[in-house]
Amino acid sequence: MKKLVFAVVVSFVASVVYAETSVTLYGGADGGITVQKLKGKSATVKFANGNLDTNMFGITGTEDLGSGNSVFFRLEQGYVLSNGKEDDDSGDKAFNRQAYLGFTSRLGQVAFGRIGALGSYNGEYSISGSSAYNTSFSALSNIHSAFILTDWMNNTIAYLSPNLNGWKLHATYSNGVNEDSEKWSRNKHYYGLGATFEDQAFRLGAYWEMLDNKGSDGFSKPKATNLFTTQASYDFGTFKLFGVYQYALHSMKLPNYTEIEGAHKGANQHALALSAAVPFAGGSARFQTQGALGKLKDTGEKYNSFSLGAAYLYPLSKRTTLYTQAGWGTTGKAFKKYDSGLGGWAATFGLGHNF
Repeated sequence: MKKLVFAVVVSFVASVVYAETSVTLYGGADGGITVQKLKGKSATVKFANGNLDTNMFGITGTEDLGSGNSVFFRLEQGYVLSNGKEDDDSGDKAFNRQAYLGFTSRLGQVAFGRIGALGSYNGEYSISGSSAYNTSFSALSNIHSAFILTDWMNNTIAYLSPNLNGWKLHATYSNGVNEDSEKWSRNKHYYGLGATFEDQAFRLGAYWEMLDNKGSDGFSKPKATNLFTTQASYDFGTFKLFGVYQYALHSMKLPNYTEIEGAHKGANQHALALSAAVPFAGGSARFQTQGALGKLKDTGEKYNSFSLGAAYLYPLSKRTTLYTQAGWGTTGKAFKKYDSGLGGWAATFGLGHNF
């Protein structure tokens, strides 16, 4: 009996000591040349960083604890390819994109740290992304030109459910976006809830996000921002079709993160994007259009934006892509008083490599 107990104990200890652990270094380098002409400004020719994919490097690791449980982490830093600097003006973060530690069980995943919000188009816990090239290339012709996007969030907890017959549930909460106050009630908080469905050809998603805007400058009590987004895509084989719709209620920003001066009620707006990806000549042709109609609730002014874009992506290998893209955008009169960078045209040619 003692020998049997000893054998069981040794077996258990060995399984813990030799739990499967993996650490991976990954990243990407993407650069090109962009010719751009914004309305009211001179044309420019410049080196453009991260056109198709973000320039960044990261470290991720997982340890298998057995019985369907594991611990994982991810540390990720963005950089500017043209000069090697951190791609964050403040320069105060060792990992400015995402940094989190998490646990996986049969009940799903929970992660803690700096994490992308559901509608941020950033990181593994964002569920936004149902357009031909999402936030790639110039803001003149991508989702930025019409939609209100959230961003990376500090002090965040994210939950991802197991796969439930193709469905997954998503929840994200940030306990203090601005960190300017030690008092919880004075911090800006973020709340996000969503659901996604996926099979071989069809993808569907819907999510709600809320920014309570507490502790904001200006008016003492700006209204909370609520964002409601639905998205879908279907792969027909010969082409793939995408669609996204968003309703923003009391947004303190306009598209492309443009601040609304003195906002209290903010802006209400509808945004819609339609796009397609078509296999062509060994690569993929992409076509995308989006627009927004809104109203500044503090002044009663109405505004709009509209943009068109087309791109061609050619894979030189599994990791390297040659691309070209052109886009055009315009905004209504009420929008034009803001330096949003959304009126004009741009064309880009470049190369991206992932490792």
